[in-house]
Amino acid sequence: MNRLKLSAQTILVACCLALLGWAWSAQAAPTIWDGPPLTFTEASGVSGSFATNQDRLTADVWLTRDSTMGLYNAFLESGYAHFSSPAGTEWAYGALANWASLTYTNWEGMFGGLNGGGPIATLNQPTVVHLISDDIYVGITMLDWGQRIGGFTYQRTTPHPVPIPLAVSAQPGQVVLSWTNAAFALQSATNVTGPYTNITGAVSPYTNSLGGAKQFFRLVN
Repeated sequence: MNRLKLSAQTILVACCLALLGWAWSAQAAPTIWDGPPLTFTEASGVSGSFATNQDRLTADVWLTRDSTMGLYNAFLESGYAHFSSPAGTEWAYGALANWASLTYTNWEGMFGGLNGGGPIATLNQPTVVHLISDDIYVGITMLDWGQRIGGFTYQRTTPHPVPIPLAVSAQPGQVVLSWTNAAFALQSATNVTGPYTNITGAVSPYTNSLGGAKQFFRLVN
């Protein structure tokens, strides 16, 4: 969940608008997919109409291409349209870390069409795609582009990893730690900044006796 920080001045403005009977709402922050990279490959000579040939980033953005032409969004389009596909997206050259300062346009407009070297000009160039309806920014680097035979390979970022919550419950003289993913290991330290070490044999639920030195716990994978 994105947390929105409101200044005292912003809150004061909101209260004044409310007193005047005006509607006021805060705009949610965009979502940045800065998780581990994923490589997607579509084989050459195939149709983009099949799910196996589509990179379904969200419920309404399915990136693909046919044996010719460029990328399109199979959820909204049946094929590629110059200077508008993929529908529901906008693109820019640049690093994902700079998403807010980039200038976005359609995919073909980003590289300037045939005069700009065509899709092959995007190879190994960091780009950012904005999924407009969901307000999501994704980093994409095209690694291979099939000229006249279709197919492509790109590497893109994924959703930000969601930490596994560590639940804590108290019992007389004890504290019980529990978590849901057995792939994560429980670590402890005597200082919140570490160093942390694995607790050998710790599985959920893990019971720790109160008393003695202060301890801090975390999960790692």
